Amino acid sequence: MADLCPVCGSKLQPHLARWHFECSGCSYEGSSLEPRILAQAAGGDLDEAERESALSELRKSNFLMLSQRLEALLPPRDGGRLLDVGSAHGWFLEAMSGRLQGLGLEPDVAVADAARKRGVQVRSGFFPDALEAGERFDVISFNDVLEHIPDINQTLKACWDRLLPGGWLVINAPSRRGTLYRISRLLLRVGMAAPFERLWQRGFPSPHVHYLDTNVVKALALRHGFQFETHMALPSMKIRGLYSRIRYAKDVSVPKAAVMTLALAVAYPVLAAMPPDIQVWFLRKPE
Repeated sequence: MADLCPVCGSKLQPHLARWHFECSGCSYEGSSLEPRILAQAAGGDLDEAERESALSELRKSNFLMLSQRLEALLPPRDGGRLLDVGSAHGWFLEAMSGRLQGLGLEPDVAVADAARKRGVQVRSGFFPDALEAGERFDVISFNDVLEHIPDINQTLKACWDRLLPGGWLVINAPSRRGTLYRISRLLLRVGMAAPFERLWQRGFPSPHVHYLDTNVVKALALRHGFQFETHMALPSMKIRGLYSRIRYAKDVSVPKAAVMTLALAVAYPVLAAMPPDIQVWFLRKPE
Protein backbone atom coordinates (compact mmCIF):
# COMPACT_ATOMS: atom_id res chain seq x y z
CA MET A 1 0.00 0.00 0.00
CA ALA A 2 1.21 3.53 -0.78
CA ASP A 3 2.42 5.72 2.08
CA LEU A 4 0.17 8.63 1.11
CA CYS A 5 -3.59 8.99 1.30
CA PRO A 6 -5.22 8.54 -2.14
CA VAL A 7 -7.77 11.23 -1.24
CA CYS A 8 -5.81 14.16 0.21
CA GLY A 9 -2.15 13.13 -0.11
CA SER A 10 -1.42 13.21 3.63
CA LYS A 11 0.60 10.54 5.44
CA LEU A 12 -1.10 7.22 6.08
CA GLN A 13 -0.55 5.90 9.61
CA PRO A 14 -0.81 2.25 10.76
CA HIS A 15 -3.74 2.14 13.15
CA LEU A 16 -5.91 -0.70 14.43
CA ALA A 17 -4.08 -3.63 12.79
CA ARG A 18 -0.80 -4.12 10.97
CA TRP A 19 -2.71 -4.09 7.66
CA HIS A 20 -5.05 -1.19 8.59
CA PHE A 21 -4.26 2.49 7.97
CA GLU A 22 -5.87 5.85 8.68
CA CYS A 23 -5.09 9.17 7.05
CA SER A 24 -3.53 11.86 9.23
CA GLY A 25 -5.28 14.60 7.26
CA CYS A 26 -8.80 13.36 6.40
CA SER A 27 -11.25 10.61 7.35
CA TYR A 28 -10.03 8.00 4.84
CA GLU A 29 -9.29 4.45 6.00
CA GLY A 30 -7.45 1.88 3.91
CA SER A 31 -5.79 -1.49 4.08
CA SER A 32 -2.84 -3.36 2.61
CA LEU A 33 -5.01 -6.46 2.03
CA GLU A 34 -4.44 -7.82 -1.46
CA PRO A 35 -7.19 -8.96 -3.86
CA ARG A 36 -6.65 -12.42 -5.33
CA ILE A 37 -9.94 -12.98 -7.12
CA LEU A 38 -8.24 -14.79 -10.01
CA ALA A 39 -6.13 -16.98 -7.73
CA GLN A 40 -8.85 -18.79 -5.79
CA ALA A 41 -8.83 -22.48 -4.99
CA ALA A 42 -10.77 -24.83 -7.26
CA GLY A 43 -14.45 -24.17 -6.68
CA GLY A 44 -13.75 -20.77 -5.13
CA ASP A 45 -12.65 -19.72 -1.66
CA LEU A 46 -16.25 -18.86 -0.72
CA ASP A 47 -19.41 -20.94 -0.91
CA GLU A 48 -20.92 -19.03 -3.85
CA ALA A 49 -24.25 -20.86 -3.74
CA GLU A 50 -24.59 -20.00 -0.04
CA ARG A 51 -23.50 -16.42 -0.75
CA GLU A 52 -26.05 -15.97 -3.53
CA SER A 53 -28.82 -17.34 -1.31
CA ALA A 54 -27.74 -15.12 1.57
CA LEU A 55 -27.55 -11.87 -0.38
CA SER A 56 -30.31 -12.29 -2.95
CA GLU A 57 -33.23 -10.85 -0.98
CA LEU A 58 -31.27 -7.97 0.58
CA ARG A 59 -29.52 -6.93 -2.62
CA LYS A 60 -32.65 -7.15 -4.78
CA SER A 61 -34.61 -5.07 -2.27
CA ASN A 62 -31.81 -2.50 -2.06
CA PHE A 63 -31.42 -2.37 -5.84
CA LEU A 64 -35.14 -1.67 -6.20
CA MET A 65 -34.80 1.36 -3.89
CA LEU A 66 -31.60 2.44 -5.63
CA SER A 67 -33.13 2.11 -9.10
CA GLN A 68 -36.11 4.25 -8.07
CA ARG A 69 -33.81 6.97 -6.74
CA LEU A 70 -31.61 6.88 -9.83
CA GLU A 71 -34.56 6.99 -12.20
CA ALA A 72 -35.77 10.15 -10.44
CA LEU A 73 -32.37 11.77 -11.15
CA LEU A 74 -32.19 10.79 -14.82
CA PRO A 75 -33.70 12.90 -17.64
CA PRO A 76 -37.40 12.12 -18.25
CA ARG A 77 -36.78 10.00 -21.33
CA ASP A 78 -36.17 6.34 -22.07
CA GLY A 79 -32.87 5.04 -23.32
CA GLY A 80 -29.27 5.48 -22.35
CA ARG A 81 -26.58 3.00 -21.36
CA LEU A 82 -25.68 1.65 -17.93
CA LEU A 83 -22.36 0.03 -17.05
CA ASP A 84 -22.45 -1.94 -13.79
CA VAL A 85 -18.88 -2.66 -12.70
CA GLY A 86 -18.53 -5.91 -10.78
CA SER A 87 -22.09 -6.84 -11.70
CA ALA A 88 -22.00 -10.28 -10.00
CA HIS A 89 -25.36 -12.00 -10.57
CA GLY A 90 -26.75 -9.06 -12.55
CA TRP A 91 -29.41 -8.02 -10.05
CA PHE A 92 -28.88 -4.26 -10.47
CA LEU A 93 -28.91 -4.61 -14.26
CA GLU A 94 -32.25 -6.38 -13.94
CA ALA A 95 -33.60 -3.65 -11.66
CA MET A 96 -32.72 -0.99 -14.27
CA SER A 97 -33.66 -3.01 -17.35
CA GLY A 98 -36.85 -1.06 -18.03
CA ARG A 99 -35.01 2.27 -18.08
CA LEU A 100 -31.46 1.76 -19.37
CA GLN A 101 -29.64 -0.63 -21.67
CA GLY A 102 -27.34 -2.43 -19.28
CA LEU A 103 -23.90 -4.02 -19.54
CA GLY A 104 -22.16 -5.73 -16.65
CA LEU A 105 -18.46 -6.36 -16.11
CA GLU A 106 -17.64 -9.28 -13.83
CA PRO A 107 -14.12 -10.70 -13.26
CA ASP A 108 -15.31 -13.91 -11.58
CA VAL A 109 -15.77 -16.17 -14.61
CA ALA A 110 -18.17 -18.62 -12.94
CA VAL A 111 -20.42 -15.85 -11.62
CA ALA A 112 -20.41 -14.09 -15.00
CA ASP A 113 -21.33 -17.35 -16.77
CA ALA A 114 -24.23 -17.92 -14.38
CA ALA A 115 -25.56 -14.40 -15.02
CA ARG A 116 -25.32 -14.85 -18.80
CA LYS A 117 -27.28 -18.10 -18.58
CA ARG A 118 -30.11 -16.09 -17.02
CA GLY A 119 -30.08 -13.71 -20.00
CA VAL A 120 -28.16 -10.84 -18.39
CA GLN A 121 -25.64 -9.05 -20.61
CA VAL A 122 -22.40 -9.54 -18.70
CA ARG A 123 -18.86 -9.37 -20.04
CA SER A 124 -16.03 -11.16 -18.24
CA GLY A 125 -13.16 -8.94 -17.16
CA PHE A 126 -12.07 -5.88 -15.23
CA PHE A 127 -12.92 -2.20 -15.60
CA PRO A 128 -11.92 -0.48 -17.85
CA ASP A 129 -9.77 -3.06 -19.67
CA ALA A 130 -12.75 -5.17 -20.79
CA LEU A 131 -14.39 -2.23 -22.56
CA GLU A 132 -14.01 -1.39 -26.22
CA ALA A 133 -12.28 1.86 -27.16
CA GLY A 134 -15.39 3.83 -28.09
CA GLU A 135 -17.81 2.64 -25.43
CA ARG A 136 -19.39 5.46 -23.40
CA PHE A 137 -22.20 5.38 -20.85
CA ASP A 138 -24.89 7.53 -19.27
CA VAL A 139 -24.49 5.80 -15.90
CA ILE A 140 -21.60 3.87 -14.36
CA SER A 141 -22.37 2.06 -11.10
CA PHE A 142 -20.23 0.37 -8.48
CA ASN A 143 -22.39 -1.73 -6.17
CA ASP A 144 -20.20 -2.99 -3.31
CA VAL A 145 -17.23 -2.89 -5.68
CA LEU A 146 -15.22 0.36 -5.50
CA GLU A 147 -14.03 -0.42 -1.96
CA HIS A 148 -12.30 -3.53 -3.38
CA ILE A 149 -10.30 -1.78 -6.13
CA PRO A 150 -6.77 -0.78 -5.03
CA ASP A 151 -6.22 2.25 -7.32
CA ILE A 152 -9.28 4.33 -6.62
CA ASN A 153 -7.97 7.40 -8.43
CA GLN A 154 -7.22 5.61 -11.69
CA THR A 155 -10.65 4.03 -11.48
CA LEU A 156 -12.41 7.39 -11.07
CA LYS A 157 -10.34 8.85 -13.91
CA ALA A 158 -11.49 5.97 -16.11
CA CYS A 159 -15.09 6.66 -15.05
CA TRP A 160 -14.71 10.28 -16.17
CA ASP A 161 -13.33 9.13 -19.53
CA ARG A 162 -16.12 6.59 -20.05
CA LEU A 163 -19.06 8.76 -18.97
CA LEU A 164 -20.93 10.95 -21.42
CA PRO A 165 -21.32 14.64 -20.47
CA GLY A 166 -24.09 14.87 -17.88
CA GLY A 167 -23.58 11.22 -16.97
CA TRP A 168 -23.91 9.77 -13.47
CA LEU A 169 -21.45 7.86 -11.31
CA VAL A 170 -23.15 5.77 -8.60
CA ILE A 171 -21.04 4.51 -5.69
CA ASN A 172 -22.79 2.05 -3.37
CA ALA A 173 -20.40 1.04 -0.59
CA PRO A 174 -19.99 0.35 3.14
CA SER A 175 -19.67 3.49 5.25
CA ARG A 176 -17.03 3.98 7.92
CA ARG A 177 -19.70 5.95 9.82
CA GLY A 178 -21.98 2.91 10.06
CA THR A 179 -23.03 1.42 13.38
CA LEU A 180 -21.74 -2.12 12.81
CA TYR A 181 -18.39 -0.80 11.62
CA ARG A 182 -18.01 1.43 14.68
CA ILE A 183 -18.94 -1.46 16.97
CA SER A 184 -16.34 -3.67 15.27
CA ARG A 185 -13.65 -1.06 15.96
CA LEU A 186 -14.61 -0.98 19.64
CA LEU A 187 -14.57 -4.77 19.87
CA LEU A 188 -11.13 -4.86 18.27
CA ARG A 189 -9.80 -2.56 20.97
CA VAL A 190 -10.87 -5.08 23.64
CA GLY A 191 -9.29 -8.01 21.83
CA MET A 192 -12.15 -9.25 19.62
CA ALA A 193 -10.70 -8.96 16.11
CA ALA A 194 -13.10 -11.22 14.17
CA PRO A 195 -15.92 -8.68 13.49
CA PHE A 196 -13.46 -6.02 12.30
CA GLU A 197 -11.66 -8.51 10.06
CA ARG A 198 -14.96 -9.79 8.64
CA LEU A 199 -16.14 -6.27 7.75
CA TRP A 200 -12.85 -5.69 5.92
CA GLN A 201 -13.30 -9.19 4.42
CA ARG A 202 -9.80 -10.18 5.44
CA GLY A 203 -8.95 -13.57 3.95
CA PHE A 204 -11.59 -13.23 1.22
CA PRO A 205 -10.52 -13.36 -2.46
CA SER A 206 -11.54 -9.70 -2.82
CA PRO A 207 -11.07 -7.91 0.54
CA HIS A 208 -11.84 -4.26 1.22
CA VAL A 209 -8.96 -1.90 0.56
CA HIS A 210 -10.91 1.32 1.29
CA TYR A 211 -13.55 2.43 3.79
CA LEU A 212 -15.28 5.63 2.69
CA ASP A 213 -17.63 8.26 4.08
CA THR A 214 -19.41 11.26 2.58
CA ASN A 215 -16.53 13.67 3.22
CA VAL A 216 -14.08 11.33 1.47
CA VAL A 217 -16.38 10.89 -1.53
CA LYS A 218 -16.90 14.65 -1.80
CA ALA A 219 -13.12 15.15 -1.82
CA LEU A 220 -12.68 12.47 -4.49
CA ALA A 221 -15.45 14.04 -6.57
CA LEU A 222 -13.76 17.44 -6.42
CA ARG A 223 -10.37 15.94 -7.28
CA HIS A 224 -11.72 14.29 -10.43
CA GLY A 225 -14.06 17.02 -11.64
CA PHE A 226 -17.38 15.44 -10.64
CA GLN A 227 -20.25 17.29 -9.03
CA PHE A 228 -21.41 15.71 -5.78
CA GLU A 229 -25.20 15.69 -6.11
CA THR A 230 -26.78 13.65 -3.30
CA HIS A 231 -26.61 10.46 -1.28
CA MET A 232 -28.92 7.90 0.32
CA ALA A 233 -28.72 5.10 2.88
CA LEU A 234 -29.55 1.44 2.37
CA PRO A 235 -30.05 -1.33 4.93
CA SER A 236 -27.07 -3.63 5.37
CA MET A 237 -28.86 -6.59 6.92
CA LYS A 238 -32.06 -8.64 6.83
CA ILE A 239 -32.91 -11.42 9.26
CA ARG A 240 -33.82 -13.74 6.40
CA GLY A 241 -30.61 -15.06 4.87
CA LEU A 242 -28.44 -13.87 7.76
CA TYR A 243 -27.20 -17.34 8.74
CA SER A 244 -26.21 -18.12 5.14
CA ARG A 245 -24.46 -14.76 4.88
CA ILE A 246 -22.29 -15.63 7.86
CA ARG A 247 -21.69 -19.20 6.70
CA TYR A 248 -20.60 -18.50 3.12
CA ALA A 249 -17.08 -17.91 4.41
CA LYS A 250 -16.00 -21.55 4.55
CA ASP A 251 -13.92 -21.08 7.71
CA VAL A 252 -16.96 -20.20 9.89
CA SER A 253 -18.22 -23.23 11.81
CA VAL A 254 -21.90 -24.09 12.20
CA PRO A 255 -22.01 -23.37 15.99
CA LYS A 256 -20.18 -20.05 15.57
CA ALA A 257 -22.49 -19.01 12.73
CA ALA A 258 -25.55 -19.93 14.81
CA VAL A 259 -24.38 -17.82 17.77
CA MET A 260 -23.55 -14.85 15.53
CA THR A 261 -26.91 -15.10 13.78
CA LEU A 262 -28.80 -15.15 17.07
CA ALA A 263 -26.86 -12.17 18.43
CA LEU A 264 -27.45 -10.06 15.33
CA ALA A 265 -31.12 -11.05 15.16
CA VAL A 266 -31.66 -9.95 18.75
CA ALA A 267 -29.85 -6.65 18.09
CA TYR A 268 -31.55 -6.05 14.74
CA PRO A 269 -34.33 -3.66 15.90
CA VAL A 270 -31.77 -1.42 17.60
CA LEU A 271 -29.29 -1.58 14.72
CA ALA A 272 -32.02 -0.69 12.20
CA ALA A 273 -32.63 2.60 14.01
CA MET A 274 -28.95 3.63 14.14
CA PRO A 275 -26.60 5.13 11.50
CA PRO A 276 -26.63 2.85 8.43
CA ASP A 277 -23.65 0.82 7.26
CA ILE A 278 -24.35 1.28 3.55
CA GLN A 279 -24.34 4.60 1.72
CA VAL A 280 -24.92 5.39 -1.94
CA TRP A 281 -23.29 8.50 -3.36
CA PHE A 282 -24.42 10.07 -6.66
CA LEU A 283 -21.83 12.05 -8.63
CA ARG A 284 -22.40 13.78 -11.95
CA LYS A 285 -20.07 14.68 -14.80
CA PRO A 286 -20.83 18.27 -15.88
CA GLU A 287 -22.30 18.75 -19.35
